[in-house]
Amino acid sequence: MRRGDGPGAWVLEGLEPGRYRLHVSIDENPANPRRFPGDYEAQLRFEVTERGPERLTVDMVRLIHLTHPGDNGRALDGVLTSCATQPVFETPRHSWGPTARIEFAWEPVVPGAEYQVSITAVSCSQPDRQREILRMMTGATAVGLALPPSAGDEQYYFWIAAWRDGRLVGDLYTHDGGVHSWNYRFQVRNASLPRWAYVAAGGLLLLLVVGAVRFLPAAEPARRRRLALRALALVLVGGLAGGAYYVVHDRVEERERRRAEEERTQSEAERQARQREMIAAFVSAAPRPSWWASVQTPYHVDNVGDLLAAWQGFPRGDDGLGERQFFKAAYRGIVDHPDDEHVVATAIDLLYWVVDDYPHRLPLAQWGYEHYFQHRQRTDNCVNCLPGDRTQGLTQNLSRLLMAAGRHDEAIAVCRRLIDERGADVSPYKLAETWDRIAWAHWEKGERDRAREVIREAIAKYGTTVRGDDLRRTLATFERAP
Repeated sequence: MRRGDGPGAWVLEGLEPGRYRLHVSIDENPANPRRFPGDYEAQLRFEVTERGPERLTVDMVRLIHLTHPGDNGRALDGVLTSCATQPVFETPRHSWGPTARIEFAWEPVVPGAEYQVSITAVSCSQPDRQREILRMMTGATAVGLALPPSAGDEQYYFWIAAWRDGRLVGDLYTHDGGVHSWNYRFQVRNASLPRWAYVAAGGLLLLLVVGAVRFLPAAEPARRRRLALRALALVLVGGLAGGAYYVVHDRVEERERRRAEEERTQSEAERQARQREMIAAFVSAAPRPSWWASVQTPYHVDNVGDLLAAWQGFPRGDDGLGERQFFKAAYRGIVDHPDDEHVVATAIDLLYWVVDDYPHRLPLAQWGYEHYFQHRQRTDNCVNCLPGDRTQGLTQNLSRLLMAAGRHDEAIAVCRRLIDERGADVSPYKLAETWDRIAWAHWEKGERDRAREVIREAIAKYGTTVRGDDLRRTLATFERAP
């Protein structure tokens, strides 16, 4: 691609006839990662023939900022990755026809835009099973929708699209733990009393009224007085007993509350002490770089979703500023959330790939490998991942740095430990990468026959994986050498 004449013009040459998909992404809002509200996205499918096309016009769609009930200006942790972690809205406790009223609001895209709002019910276990609940157009930037409880294993998808003059000018985009989609997802839970409870209460009241009407007037005056006194006594005894119960219950509950509060206070103090110790160890192994104070980062990392959004969206191809912005955000995420092992392990794994001139890359990689060797990564946001894949990444990064430092035996040892102790938790194609690394470590050490043995064994084990061709290329390189 090269720039063409005029703003927004690009030239692409040399495409063979066939069908293509063009993706254009503009990071218009530098205050957040790419593909977040305020940025522009477009995907266009087109076909190249012998005659053209000579020109394509790509209409860019601005990403809408949803402000309620969730804010897609940040990663929405749990919204997309699992039905079990989605936001849940409950129906009122007392409602004959239970529905939950949910308020949706968003920022305007352009003046005069109309917004198409739709709700779709989608099965969690079979996403292709979908049914549209409603579709409407509005010129407002907020709607309140009354929705019934989610049926079966269904979830709701909320969509917004902005239109003006018959053209799509805005769309909703959400992020969660590295996953992204064009909708906001949630469930509605039925928290209302069942209808039979109202029927039963009404029937009981009716029986009492009928009994009183039929029985009391027929009784003698003296007996009516005795019955009334007995009823009053029962009410007083019940009231006193109930009051005594609640007094005792409140005292017991207060003692339990104080005990639980003391335990929480002690647990929090211990947690903070562990955090301070861990932060000190981390900062000692990986001090802040010299450029720290001169770089301002727009990214804030509070969870894995924030971290992966910054990773996927920081600027590439500049003078290195984008990498330093990501480095600072990830480093801060580690220091701010040392007890979130998913954030810390993932951040250390990703920090390897940015800021090559950081002088403490090897100690940082060693620290991550030692502290998170038993880490089990999240797999809800990665279809083909296994729990040990993040540890494999930490091992792979450390082995590369050890080899670059001439410490080949140590590189082999960390890889062998991964295979022996965590091999069952690691994806086969990642184990293929690890075996390839071992072979190269032997090769660079001068043990060429051993390197060939290792790579042949790797091909026998993992030659059918997506890394099979890489293994065969390594073997070909070894065999061409004298």
